[in-house]
Amino acid sequence: MKSTLRIAALSLAGAATLATSLPALAQGPDPAALAGQYAANAKHNATLMRQYSWQMRVALTIKGEAKPAQIYQMRFDASGQIQKTLLTAPPAPPTGLGKRIKEDKIAEFKQWADGLAELVKTYMAPSPGNMMDFYSKAAFSAFADGTVQVSGSGFLQPGDTATFWVDKSTKAARRYAFTTALNGDAVSGQVTYGAVPGGPQYAAQTLVNVPAKEVSATMENFNFIKQ
Repeated sequence: MKSTLRIAALSLAGAATLATSLPALAQGPDPAALAGQYAANAKHNATLMRQYSWQMRVALTIKGEAKPAQIYQMRFDASGQIQKTLLTAPPAPPTGLGKRIKEDKIAEFKQWADGLAELVKTYMAPSPGNMMDFYSKAAFSAFADGTVQVSGSGFLQPGDTATFWVDKSTKAARRYAFTTALNGDAVSGQVTYGAVPGGPQYAAQTLVNVPAKEVSATMENFNFIKQ
């Protein structure tokens, strides 16, 4: 299902952007300096990502029914575009008397899922300007486990929230969570980051949940191989 593939791409956005190491955290940080460092780190991490191929696993649950997980081979081509190859069998097309009804439902879900994909993509790849605004009003809190929590509201739209957990010593993001809304329905996302030794950071696991629609998605990136 193409909408599934669109949702799968959300994890890639995080792999190339938010998973970069965040700038030094200090008392009274300069939002413009932090945003500038964020942009530079994101560009560097995106360059590193293009040197690797990897696999992505996507699992959807819709109205309590777990759909068969799909696995994709992921890589960048010479022009820097992401290429995805489905490694598992595609979903069987609807058949029988209910075919038209099922096709209509699939088309309706695809349209909604495309909207969800676009929404979450913006949260996985905010612009430097978005980050500067976020830093200017975010709260910074240090914890005993060696992390610094950076949190704020009104991140990309009114009423939303965003929280980063950053390793105090490495300045790398460990986790990221956000809440927002799509057509009035609450949407939440959680990202856990990983890193390739000597290579890029990436979104190891991304969870997206829309309770009102009874839809949840889990995307996992793994098996990175340098090309």
